[in-house]
Amino acid sequence: MWEIIGMTIMTSGFDSLNPMAIGQQFVLQGLVKKPRDIWYFILATGVMNFLGGVVFYFSFATIFIQSWTKIIVWLHPYLSTLQIIGAILLFILMGVYLWKQRGPVETQKKITIKGNMTPTALVLLGLGATLSELATAFPYFAFIGWLMNQSFHSILVLCLMIVYNIIYMLPLMGLYAVYCFRREQFDRFYRWIQMQMIRWQRRLIPLILGGIGIYLLILGLF
Repeated sequence: MWEIIGMTIMTSGFDSLNPMAIGQQFVLQGLVKKPRDIWYFILATGVMNFLGGVVFYFSFATIFIQSWTKIIVWLHPYLSTLQIIGAILLFILMGVYLWKQRGPVETQKKITIKGNMTPTALVLLGLGATLSELATAFPYFAFIGWLMNQSFHSILVLCLMIVYNIIYMLPLMGLYAVYCFRREQFDRFYRWIQMQMIRWQRRLIPLILGGIGIYLLILGLF
């Protein structure tokens, strides 16, 4: 029993020190309309991590891999065309953005700082961020591999995964608690970050759109 508890705590504790998730929440915390809305991100992160573990443990991943392979094979003849179309759309989007930003740059006095992250956006960001990192979640896969080598009942496996992911979310919960305790200091820092983002978005957004467009165009042509 102690081996089960120790393995669960050790791997989940190591996995919880995820700089990407912590960094994302640190930034998002200053963009939410209400401080408690960040729970949508925290819970989405834990739920997606749990579901990913269930999928791999019960070998459902094979179905997804086979389906994904079929999609790739089907799209392969059209991939170059799709990349060129994507590049053109990005160039058009960049042009529209530049056209809408023709006015003078707002001064610092005109900038109003307010939260603009909705619960739906937070859930989607939590799901997407966790899904993108599942492939490199080595402690989680080590834990799942260890579970596969045991003869545990499915209910116990699910319970252990729930405990694992609660521990996985603890640093995010802790960051929220620190924010609530030191909200004034955090909000000053977030206002400064948002003002810098507003100042630089005119340059960065066209550069990002144009850079991705050029990359897709090169892939499509060559």
